This record gives sequence, structure tokens and C-alpha cells, in this order.
Amino acid sequence: MTTERIDELIAVYRDGLLQDVEPFWTRYGIDRECGGYLNCLDRDGTVFSTDKQIWMEARMVWFYARLYNQVEKRPEWLELSARGRSFW
Repeated sequence: MTTERIDELIAVYRDGLLQDVEPFWTRYGIDRECGGYLNCLDRDGTVFSTDKQIWMEARMVWFYARLYNQVEKRPEWLELSARGRSFW
């Protein structure tokens, strides 16, 4: 694989993460009533269960902390990570 192809793939995955994945979970996955994250969502963001799994709660804490530490120091990402951690 060439360096150019690797750079193309990095851009594709970064765009997917920052333009699709992160906005979806930030819009629909934050439980603003009870804390933590809503993770039983349809593709359109509709909540089909408010049950919470600890592995997903931990994954979302990691997700937002990783974005903050590795992508960009956006205060909202740090806040969203801390919000999930305080739910435990």
C-alpha cells in the first residue's frame, strides 16, 4: 500500500468519525435526564430502550476522552466523557 493510499484512507475514516459517528452519538446518545448514555438507538436516533449496559457506558467515556486527547481539545468532548464517568 502506498503512502498516498494510506493518507486517503486516514482522511476517509477521520471524516466518517467526525462527520457521521460523533455527531450522531452526541445528538442522540446523551441521556440528559438520567445521566450516562442512551445506547439502544435505531439508525435514525430513535430510542427503543432506555436500558443501559455498563460496557457501552465505558466505551462512550473512552470514545469522548479519546477524541479529546487524540483529535482535538474540544471542551464539550471532555465534558461528555466526564458526564458518562460520573454516571457510574
